[in-house]
This record gives sequence, structure tokens and C-alpha cells, in this order.
Amino acid sequence: MERPDLFALVEDIGKGNVLHSEMLEGCSVAAHELDEMDADMAASVAAHIFQELYDYKVEYSQGKQADPDGGVWSGSVEKFKFCINRDDNGDLIIDFFVLSPDA
Repeated sequence: MERPDLFALVEDIGKGNVLHSEMLEGCSVAAHELDEMDADMAASVAAHIFQELYDYKVEYSQGKQADPDGGVWSGSVEKFKFCINRDDNGDLIIDFFVLSPDA
């Protein structure tokens, strides 16, 4: 996939993806570990989901924040930011954002 196509796809379907066990098949982080994951584990989850959603081989991911008590994890995958948040229903939602050129 060409980079401009990937950016457009992330903008289009990158937000509001609910994490569930089927999405994590083949991921190094199991569904029962999500609530207590650290920043590195969150980056692994984000990289796996990114690959599944966009059929794109991820070569770089980095976790930056992990707050299991607050239900918030963030970092980057390739040239995109990710954020995992717990919603009001208790589900974990992952969003991907296109970073600005200055980021």
C-alpha cells in the first residue's frame, strides 16, 4: 500500500475500533492482559491491530504512556499516533491518528 493511501485509510477508519479477543488472535498480548498492560505491551497491541486493519507490515512501534487505573495507553505505530481508552461501557477503544509533519 502506498503511503498516501495508508494516510487516507487511517483518517477514514482509524478511530473507534473496539478491542476484542478475535482482533488479538496472533498478538503477543492476550485479551486477559489488556487491563494491566504496560506501555510496551500497548505498543504491541497497537502494532498488531494496525497490521490487521490496514494489511500493512509494521516495523516500528513505541509505547509512551500507560495508565491502567485510568484506562489510557498511548504511543506510536510507524508515523501514526495511537491511543487506547476505556469507554463508559468498559470496552477498550483504539484510535489511530495521522501525526502532523512537525511531530
